[in-house]
Amino acid sequence: MNTQQNKSFSKEIKGLPTFNLVLSDGSMNGELFANGNMQVGIIINIRAATDNNEDIVQLSPEQLDSIELVNKITREKLSGEWEYSSEPNDYFHQFPRSGTTREANVSYGRDTANDDNEPQLKIYWLKTKKIETIEIIARVTLDGKTFLSDDSHHKGSHIVVTSHRPIIYHADSLMLQIENQVAYGTYEVKETVVMYDIFGTHSSVTYKYPNWTQNNYYLIPKEGNGFAVHDVDIQNTINDDDPLQYNYRRFTHHTKGDNFYLWFIWGTYSAKRTAGAAYRSLTLEPMSHSSSVTREATPQEEILTTPRTDVVSFSRLYFESPAVNFWVDKPDQIPKFKFRDIYGNESVFLKVIMDNADSFHLQEG
Repeated sequence: MNTQQNKSFSKEIKGLPTFNLVLSDGSMNGELFANGNMQVGIIINIRAATDNNEDIVQLSPEQLDSIELVNKITREKLSGEWEYSSEPNDYFHQFPRSGTTREANVSYGRDTANDDNEPQLKIYWLKTKKIETIEIIARVTLDGKTFLSDDSHHKGSHIVVTSHRPIIYHADSLMLQIENQVAYGTYEVKETVVMYDIFGTHSSVTYKYPNWTQNNYYLIPKEGNGFAVHDVDIQNTINDDDPLQYNYRRFTHHTKGDNFYLWFIWGTYSAKRTAGAAYRSLTLEPMSHSSSVTREATPQEEILTTPRTDVVSFSRLYFESPAVNFWVDKPDQIPKFKFRDIYGNESVFLKVIMDNADSFHLQEG
């Protein structure tokens, strides 16, 4: 066979010696969660030829893109509840088996073929929110002639895809793991004492170094009830949008026993960054006005937000009190979050309600 590559000498396509489908894992039967996120990959192999297969005709990218996925029973192009595109997303494409959460090692190739005698490839990624089993064929119209992958020349060339009820995560679907003192150290407090007498003012400066610690809290699906977290949407923190600021995703400004507690919700955001609260200065003067004491501190530390990207992560920063009533309480934010697992299954929105400076619970809504 000769290959027609120059459009000026192209010949009319009369047949498809190769026109079949296979799933990206090499099988003919696939499964996915009907969550509107998980995709299965469908590879279409196609070779076009002139009359009697004398010459192979190389299809253009536009011709490859014109291939349609079709319901084998209704002969209608897949649309609406079943969607497909040429772009894969980041969720796992292989349905879980025996509790595994690993992605199969699949090379998806490209929408072409390196060898002109080999079939060209068109790869589509299919997803749905409808729970059913569907038989799928491919259809393409070339030079005015319509070809089906399951016609008499390619009998049986269809795939079967079954979509399963998705997992929906609720508050009681999750468990909490706590990792104490993932980081710790001291922070600086400057103390300036000014004395007033008949000779003028006299000042002295000293420094204190109280302790700080970071605890991390991880929300994960209970064993047997789901899969690792893939991504998280977070709303209603003090600062949802600007990761360059020290208060990014913080939602408390708590005191307890004069100690200071700052909570952050990171989701899957893992980075070394500065986190904390604003600089504080407090001046105290006795009734006699013979002296004053000014204390200054900036409760900010360079931390690793979380070492884990497979959970919904929180951090609590604790700053030991430098003096009575130095830190002040401010109202909590009530953040909420929604996550998707590695297969695209989603949680409901969950609010984070603080019980006290050290603990929280989740509320749906």
